[in-house]
Order: sequence, then C-alpha cells, then structure tokens
Amino acid sequence: MKIAIIGGGPMGLAIGYYAIKKGYSVDIYEKDNVLGGMSASFDFDGDIIEKYYHFFCKTDMALFELLKDLGIYHLLKWKNTSMGFYYKQKLQPFGDPISLLKFDGLDIISKLRYGFLAFYSTKLKNWSSLDRKYAIDWLKSIIGEKAYNVLWDKLLSLKFYQYQTKVSAAWIWNRIKRVGLSRDSIFKESLGYVEGGVKTIIDALSTHLKESGVNIYLNKGVDKILIENNALKGIEVEGEIFSYDKVISTIPINILQHVITDKNIASKYKDFTYLDVMCVVIKLRKPFSRYFWININDDEIKIPGLINYSALREDIKSNIVYIPFYLPKDSELLKKDESFIKDLCKTYLKKINKDLKDEDFLAFSINIYKNAQGVYEPLYLYKLPPINVAKDFYALDTTYYYPEDRGFSESVRIAKYVVDRYL
Repeated sequence: MKIAIIGGGPMGLAIGYYAIKKGYSVDIYEKDNVLGGMSASFDFDGDIIEKYYHFFCKTDMALFELLKDLGIYHLLKWKNTSMGFYYKQKLQPFGDPISLLKFDGLDIISKLRYGFLAFYSTKLKNWSSLDRKYAIDWLKSIIGEKAYNVLWDKLLSLKFYQYQTKVSAAWIWNRIKRVGLSRDSIFKESLGYVEGGVKTIIDALSTHLKESGVNIYLNKGVDKILIENNALKGIEVEGEIFSYDKVISTIPINILQHVITDKNIASKYKDFTYLDVMCVVIKLRKPFSRYFWININDDEIKIPGLINYSALREDIKSNIVYIPFYLPKDSELLKKDESFIKDLCKTYLKKINKDLKDEDFLAFSINIYKNAQGVYEPLYLYKLPPINVAKDFYALDTTYYYPEDRGFSESVRIAKYVVDRYL
C-alpha cells in the first residue's frame, strides 16, 4: 500500500519512519529545499545551527525512544541552565526559589503566589478544568494582578498581540509544567540537546528513510489535494496527478482551505488563526550572558524574551543569540528591510548588555516562518476538524498537539499515534 506525506518536517518524517515499519511504501513531498520545517538547520557563518532554536526537556519520552531506535541516543546531552529576567533596567536571575525571593519588583506575597503557580503546575494531572478558562484570568487568579503585570503581561501581549485575551489556560499551564519538570532539583534546571543540533536527528531520519526505499521530493509542494464524494482521489504536483492509497498532510491546516478541491471539506479549515515568526540569529564576539533564556519586561524592548543558545549548546564554540519576533499577519515589522531589523536587534541587546559595542556583532541571519504559532483558545481540540476528514485522507499540524506546544518530541509522539491509529 502506497502513501504520500505532505510536509518534510519532524512530524512528516516521523510518520514516514513509523509507516515503513508497518510495511507501507512512502513518498514525502517538501516544498522547501531542505528537510526539517521549523527544525531545519543552515550554515550560519561557519556554524551549522537551527534557523529556530531548539531544546529538549526530560519529559520528551517519545523523542528519546526515537533516538534509541536511530542509534544516536548517546549524542543526547544535558546541561544545567538558568533563566534571567530583564526588568527595571537590569538583568536579574530568575527561575529558582532563591532568585524569586531576591527578585526586585515584587512584594513577598506576590513572590509566594508565583512560587505556588510553578509548584502547582508541575503537580496538576487533569487539565480539563483549565481547558475552559482563559490564560490571563487563570494566571491572575493564582499570582495576582501585580505579579501578572510584571511577569506575564509582556510575554503574552508581545507573543499574541490582539489575540492575547483568547489564549487557553491549559496551553499556558502545559508550558510551565514541561520546563518545571525538566529539573535535577528545585534549584537546578536541566535542558537537553543533541550533539550537532537537530540536524543530527533530521539527517539520521532521512538517511534511514532513503535506505528503506522512501522517496523524498524536495522543492515539490503539493498544489492540490483531490477529494471527490468525501474520498481521496489523488494529489496534484506541478500539474501532474498522482494516485495514492492514503495521503497524510502535516502542513499548517489553514493552508488546506486553498489546496483541497472539495469546497465543503476545505471550509473546515478556514477559522484558524496563526502567527508568523521572524527569528533573528546573531553571532557575537563575546558571550552575551550566563543565562540560557531571558524574559523581558521593558517598554522600549518589543520582544517577550530571547535565547542565549551558547549557554546550552556546549558543542557550539561561537556566541549565538536568538531573538524571536512572533507577529500577526498585518505586522509592520514584516515589511521592514534587513538593515532596520539588524539595528533594532542591536539596540535591544546593547540595552540589556551594556558592554556590547557595534564591533561585537559579527553576523546576522533573519529567518521568517509563516503560520508558526497557533492561537490556542479554550476547548481548542473540539474546534479542530477530525484527523481523518475524508476517506483515505488525513490532516493534522502542530496545533493538534494541544495543550502541548509545538516541539520535536510531540511531533514524534503524534506521528506514532497517527500511524498506529489510522494506518
């Protein structure tokens, strides 16, 4: 039986991996010139790194099993990382009990309430009640108005903009829980990476797939998914029609409204909101900070935070910083030229680290990924179309991980579920 997979990101590759284990013949179509999707890597001034930063947590069990299957589990490394918070014109330690108590900007009651939120989130198992609440209301009910304004307001407003009031509490809870459980102790956060970066995993997957007879077509997006009478008829690629027993789409589902030929089915994918991400990667002459991630609350800095990648990846000798801008489709920033973006990022980093000079900025890369971040409203899973939306056609994307956010391990987990459940 022959299947086509649309999208060569982690989920598409993992579906192919598990499908061939069940004896399927597999073709994978990827519109880009490289595999990986948001996990794709590139040569950044001599360093092979991801276009969009990655890290792993100790709860990423599906990923660990895949690494073992591929024979590269020994390349998984763990690093004790720390978090900083830029507030009141200074970079403060954050993310552990001692730092929280010393944090300049909150009263002791607010600090204790925030500590309870972190503890409670790691212990909560049944999230169904949170699925009916909005994130802002839930956070304020636990930590209070003051702590919310200091610690969370900028994070949500600069990630979701006009959609911030619609975000589900279950999604925020899961974000807190995942990182909260990736600790050696309450004082030590521990995050993971694979030597060589995510490229090591993508390369191992693609090599295994090709050796198993899988056809991987790069620079070939699927133009039409042909559905008639609620049943799959084939796909159209560059004007040519191909027949398959089954087709699985892993591209953002809001794109499907323009690709599926059956208007009734296509209409099911209209009402889903996504944000784009502009991720600026910067190489510096000297280390930026000792913190891996830095949250920001400053009226002059219009990003919720940044990632100091070199504080995690010991296999990278350069000083690498990622600045992610999550942007609605109508954002003016998406229209700005490269020099404007570079100058903006320089201004932000020099404000946080006042020792930085212009000559310390060695290289920039500006990467834009469309439909990168879904807007997760309460009861989100009930809004999604079924995975098997037509006979022999299946569609899902990273929003189907809810309440989990997009991540490599979740891509592997849901890929295995789809193969086990539907193939």
